[in-house]
Amino acid sequence: MKVILVDDERIALEHIRTLIPWEENGYEIAAAATNGRSALRLCEEHRPQIMIVDIRMPVMDGLELIRAVAERGWGVNFIVMSAYEDFNYARQAISLGCVSSYLVKHEVNRDKLMQELAKAKLAWEMNERQRKLSRSEQLKEAFFASSQPAKHGAHIARPPLCALLLQADVPFTTIPSVAASPDARGTIGWTEGFKHAETTAAWELVGEFAHGPGRLVALFEQRDKSVSLQREAFHRIASTAQREFEGRLGYTVSFYFAFEYADAAHLPALIRKLEEAARHTVFSGRNTLACAHDLPLPIRTASADGSRRWLEALAACIAQEDYGSFESVIKEWFDSLAQPEWNLNGLYEAIRALTTLYRERLAAAGLPEADPLDPITFGPLYHVTDIRNRFLHAFGELNEQGSTARKRLSPKLLQAIRYLHAHFQDEIGVEDAAAATGISVRYLHELFKRELNRTFLDYLTEYRIKQAKIILMHEDAKMAEVSARVGYRSPQHFSQVFKRLTGVLPHQFRAKEQAR
Repeated sequence: MKVILVDDERIALEHIRTLIPWEENGYEIAAAATNGRSALRLCEEHRPQIMIVDIRMPVMDGLELIRAVAERGWGVNFIVMSAYEDFNYARQAISLGCVSSYLVKHEVNRDKLMQELAKAKLAWEMNERQRKLSRSEQLKEAFFASSQPAKHGAHIARPPLCALLLQADVPFTTIPSVAASPDARGTIGWTEGFKHAETTAAWELVGEFAHGPGRLVALFEQRDKSVSLQREAFHRIASTAQREFEGRLGYTVSFYFAFEYADAAHLPALIRKLEEAARHTVFSGRNTLACAHDLPLPIRTASADGSRRWLEALAACIAQEDYGSFESVIKEWFDSLAQPEWNLNGLYEAIRALTTLYRERLAAAGLPEADPLDPITFGPLYHVTDIRNRFLHAFGELNEQGSTARKRLSPKLLQAIRYLHAHFQDEIGVEDAAAATGISVRYLHELFKRELNRTFLDYLTEYRIKQAKIILMHEDAKMAEVSARVGYRSPQHFSQVFKRLTGVLPHQFRAKEQAR
C-alpha cells in the first residue's frame, strides 16, 4: 500500500519515515513533499492509497491539498498531522470525509502510527469497494448509452483511451447465438489480473465491469496526453495481464482491444466494435490478443448465400468419384469464408450444408446417422481450421467406408433409405417407401431384414430418435415442437418411444447433455 508524506518540516518527515519498518508492515513510502502543490503533483504520479499530511504549509496548505485530491476522485485516504493550536483546521479536514484520523504531531509514536495506518487502510479498502461499484455503473452507462452521448463519459476519462473486452475461450457451437454470454463461468477475481497494469507508466486502468458470464470490459486511459498513442505499450500490458489471467484461472482467455483518440462519448461505438470481434472468435481462435481495428471484420452483415455453387462442385466430384478434387473444393470454400473479410453467417451456412451432405452420403451408403462435428465424440472445436479439418476427416472416412457399404446394400434399399430420410417428419409407413421405390411392401420388408437386420419401422424409429437427440442437444425447443419435428403427433408417445430406446425421458437427456 503506497503512502506519501507531506510536511514543510524536513525533521518531521524524517521522524515519520524512520518511526516504523514500513515495508515489513505492508506499506511503501512512494514519495515525500514539503508543500501541498508538490504533493498534488506526486499524488497524480504515484496514486497512493494513504497520505500523511500536515495542515500548515506554504504554497498550498493541507486543507487545500485534501480538497484538491478529493475533487479529482483519486480515492486517497488522509491522516492529518497538526499541532495543538491547529485542531480547528484538523476538524475541518475531518469533515471533508476522506480523513480517517488526526494526529498531534509531537505525540506520534510507533504504536499510534501503526494503529492509525491500519485504520486508514481499512477505510481506504471499504471506500475502494464502493468506488469500484460506482465506477462500474458509470462505465456501463458510458459504454451502453443510446444515441445520446454518455453523460458520464467525459467525467470518467479523457482520450486517448483503450477499451478492452476479455472473453473466456469456449468451444464453437454450430447453433448461432444472439446473446452476448458465451460461457457459464463468472468473472469473480478477474480484475486481479490488472493489478500490475494499474501502476504502468503509460496507461492507467480506469475501471471495469462484468459484461455477461465469462466476459469483462475494462477501460484504460493514457497517462501522458502530450505524446502520440502508445499502442505498443498497451499491447505489452495486455499480454502480461493475459498470461496472469490464464495462469490463475486455469483456462485460456482472449483479449480484444480498441482505441479512442478524440471523445469519450464514442465509447458505445467502441464496445460494438469489440463485441463484433469477440463474436467472430472462431476465426481468430483461442488465446487471441488482437486490436479490433486490425481484424478483417465484415463492414456489413456478411451474406450466407453462396453454398449452392460449392455444393454443385462437390456433387460433380462425387459423381466422378474424385475425392482429391472433393477435398480441394472444401478447402477453397473455407478459405473464401476467411478472406477478404470474416464471414460468420457463411460459415454457419457451410456447416449446415456440409452436415446435410454428409448425412445424405451416410444414408446412401446405408451407414447409421452421425454428426461430423459432434463435440462429445470428437472433442471441442475452437477455430475455423479445426472445423474444416473435421469435415475433411469425416468425408475421408466415409469415402472409405461407403465404397464397401455401397457394394453391400442393394440399390432399391438405398433408394428406400433416402426416401425415409427425406420424409421422416411425415406420417410415413413401409407402404409409402415401397411405392416410392417401385417394389412391393413384402420385398422391401425382406430387404430391411436381410441387409440391415431390422424392420422398416425399427430403422425409421431409430432415425427419428437420433434427430430428436440433435435438437435436444443444440436447441431449447419445447417437447411438443421436438416431437412434431421428428414425426410424432403425440408428445406423450414420443416420450415413451424415446425412453424405450435411450433409457431416459427427453427432458432428462437434455439436462444430462447440458451438464456435460
